[in-house]
Amino acid sequence: MSDKAADRRILGQITKGSLISGLQAKLSDNVDIEDVRIGTFAVVDGDRNRFFSLLKDVSLASTNEDILLTPPTDDFDRRVHLGVSTYYELSLQPMLVAEKDAPGATPLPSTTVPPHFSTVFEATPEDVEQVFGKVDEFHPSVGSPIFMNPTIPVCLDLRKLAMRSNALFGRSGCGKSVLARIILGYLMQTDAFVNLVFDMHNEFGWTATSEEGGSVDSLRKLLGQRVAIFTLDPKSPLYGHGQAYDFEVQVPLNEIRCSDMELLGAELALSQAQRETMYKLEERWGEKTWLARFLKLEPQEIEGAAEELGATNVETLKVLSRKLGRFKKLPFLKEAVSDDTVRRIRDYIGAGKHVVIQFGRYNDLLTYILVANILTRRLHEDYARDTDAARAEGREGPTPLIITIEEAHKFLDPSVAGSTVFGAIAREARKYRLVLFLIDQRPSGIDDEILSQVGTRIVGKLDDERDIDAALSGRPNQGTLKVLVNNMVERQFLLTGYALPMPVVIDAKEYGSFCKEMQATGGRVRGELERRKLELTGDDELEL
Repeated sequence: MSDKAADRRILGQITKGSLISGLQAKLSDNVDIEDVRIGTFAVVDGDRNRFFSLLKDVSLASTNEDILLTPPTDDFDRRVHLGVSTYYELSLQPMLVAEKDAPGATPLPSTTVPPHFSTVFEATPEDVEQVFGKVDEFHPSVGSPIFMNPTIPVCLDLRKLAMRSNALFGRSGCGKSVLARIILGYLMQTDAFVNLVFDMHNEFGWTATSEEGGSVDSLRKLLGQRVAIFTLDPKSPLYGHGQAYDFEVQVPLNEIRCSDMELLGAELALSQAQRETMYKLEERWGEKTWLARFLKLEPQEIEGAAEELGATNVETLKVLSRKLGRFKKLPFLKEAVSDDTVRRIRDYIGAGKHVVIQFGRYNDLLTYILVANILTRRLHEDYARDTDAARAEGREGPTPLIITIEEAHKFLDPSVAGSTVFGAIAREARKYRLVLFLIDQRPSGIDDEILSQVGTRIVGKLDDERDIDAALSGRPNQGTLKVLVNNMVERQFLLTGYALPMPVVIDAKEYGSFCKEMQATGGRVRGELERRKLELTGDDELEL
């Protein structure tokens, strides 16, 4: 890394500050204030150390308050005062530090500050590489630092990403679905991690909708047979013209528990009395048979069922019958199924294939929440049992699995997060080799305890102040990060957490560029990797 001033644009000099509140610098006279923007990746050169920092604010300052009472009336006077009576200040937050004499050293969290009058430089490509590393199979580029050349890569550590649950937040239209496809594509191409994607909006299979409204290739087309398509809607227009599905999802009624219905409370508008009635039905008629039996009741049989249940109100039972009657219109819900979907998922992921479950025309929240919860609950039960058995026998457990869900706040609302399988997976922190990838536009609707377990957060444009606060809750330098998020535009994202050395705001990679990478490599970067030899441990590295 070059230390020559000619190779690095000087922004200013440190004048004051602290590690907690940040550093203040006087802007250099030859730098146009209107060219300096918050979110810029900057480097402060101390005597012995280099401090990697984020520019968090730009402000106007003066040496004499009197000049502000009688401001200059023409441009000449304004320029006379500039640099003498008035000047500009930069606010920087130091994040990492590395010794200047060890240019290849890995930067560590900053625990000190540079001395007075240290020089502030705009970061170079070499600085970005020292912090975020070089592109390789486990460190793909997901974008570039804002206000820098788009060819300068910010690399995401996929191995760390797969060690904890993660989240991608952003309002509709900010580009989060595109970035999610890119990240999932990179995860899938390594063969080190198996993915299950609950694809509510049919964006992760054969094709997806571009932001311009056209059609673009999605994960199955880019990665071929390594991605299996499961569908609830085999008659969907998604399939045809060479685009097929691999398995038809059928959900047995005997798998639906009252606890599953709790998640559907808002979608079904269930009252407390109706919820209690369901539990009475489950207790009286059996956990695996109550729903099928209840859905078969004719209107004239409702009163007899109420008498059988004892204190249950007949009208409550009638209303409940009408609400649950929506399940009769879902063709994938069956009393008897021809094949076990969860067993099929286990077969595919055991063979190293990734599974995308598409909902076709049944992409309403009721269906999505019901199916995702039931299948994940079954998978969690299987993984817990198999992982415990493997530990007892001293052998490798089941293939590590990343489960992607959209509309995450519907599964992790504070009122239900403590009892849902998704809440359990988030809190277990990979105990059973399962982690979540949450995609959501309402992070404020997610339980605080669950958010605290999220290892890496990718935050796009959010409009609601509560959502911004929730997306950044518990993060160091939250005030700085909030300023950055508030000033982002579409396709810009703040990356922060376990899979990044330091927070950074990026311009997300162009999807077309990602597709060209996949097509050039056939979606494979490791050749025939012996996936089963990759063991996720608590260490920073994967052991082969």
